Amino acid sequence: MSLPLYIHGSSDVGRQRSQNEDSYRIGAQPDGSRLLVVCDGMGGHEAGEVASQVASDRLVEVLSASPPDNPPRALYEAFVAANQAVLEAASTRGAPGMGTTGVIAWVMSSRCYVGWVGDSRLYQFRDGRLIDRTRDHTRVAQMVAHGILTADEARNHPDSHVLVQALGGSPGVQKSFKPEVWTEPLELRSGDVVLLCSDGLYDLIEDHELYPLIEGRDYQDAVTRLIQTANERGGADNITVILLVAGQPEVPRMVKAPQAARRETLPDGMPMLAPELTPAPPVQASSEEPAPPAPAPRRPEPTAEVMPTAAAPAEPVPSGNAGRRVPLWWLLATGILTMGVGIALGLGAGSTSPSPSTPTAPAPVQGTTSVVEVDGGTEQDAGVARSGPPESMGTPHTTPVPAPAGSPQVTESGGK
Repeated sequence: MSLPLYIHGSSDVGRQRSQNEDSYRIGAQPDGSRLLVVCDGMGGHEAGEVASQVASDRLVEVLSASPPDNPPRALYEAFVAANQAVLEAASTRGAPGMGTTGVIAWVMSSRCYVGWVGDSRLYQFRDGRLIDRTRDHTRVAQMVAHGILTADEARNHPDSHVLVQALGGSPGVQKSFKPEVWTEPLELRSGDVVLLCSDGLYDLIEDHELYPLIEGRDYQDAVTRLIQTANERGGADNITVILLVAGQPEVPRMVKAPQAARRETLPDGMPMLAPELTPAPPVQASSEEPAPPAPAPRRPEPTAEVMPTAAAPAEPVPSGNAGRRVPLWWLLATGILTMGVGIALGLGAGSTSPSPSTPTAPAPVQGTTSVVEVDGGTEQDAGVARSGPPESMGTPHTTPVPAPAGSPQVTESGGK
């Protein structure tokens, strides 16, 4: 089943030209195919109008007689024949610069073969989006393709319509003459829109504005709307439009592009993870307020204050007793026994009458008690203080020794 095609074309002189040098053709071929042609003449003094008419007539004539087995080749040969026809007409009329552009759509059911020379354009829209378009054969388009100009700079460039290819034209244009034909056809679907036009339309209406102007309109009304808009914006040139809608008479409305897939996030039920803390960098104290010194490590404090004496440091404990711990009760018992023996000796000495030459023995001095650290704890160590420097300190216990006759009694410390 063939795809029904709804085609309409129109051409307008515009608001600033006295004559229309554009021409177009819509032809039905014996095999049921359709030929759509738009030509935009140049040269002035009616030469442009003649060039466009000669070219469009010759294109239709050649393609009508061409076999449909190789449409791209037939299009190329049709452009060559039309170019020769324009050159011959220019020579006959004495107008060597006469020339024209040309764009063709040869529609065979759902296939559309495209060829062109110059800057008349063909657009294909699907679902409101531009999916293909011919490229202009102009000097500015070449500079854009080579990165010399941007698209915005090219739009207002003084050479924006200087052609590098045309049907006919000057000898310089003829040196680079080579029709451009797509080897593969456009595949048409129901609802696709194909638009052919001269530069009088797209100079005043941007590519992205074309479809919004015609969506939802009947195909004939859509052509009228495009030409009317170009005239409302100045109509600086002739305006020619051919519109084809495949499968239906109305231009479909734009279909919004599907939204890109949203990136998934963790579900709400996921447990929260505690953030990993990063140690903060050390803060330097300001010069006005110096940082306080770090506190010294805490050490065990004595349970009672140590009374200082004139005694020298204790002698080391003999190696035989190193590390032995003396019970507290043993120290107390030994001290009490020592004091009792001392008192008894003192009483015995007092009962004997001393000789005039023997001095009286001094009374024993009261003992003192200190607290020393033992294996990380504290333990009392009983000792006997004396008036002179001690010979040893810190021993487990003390034992008094009787003094020889005729000498003062001295209490010494000792132990095992």
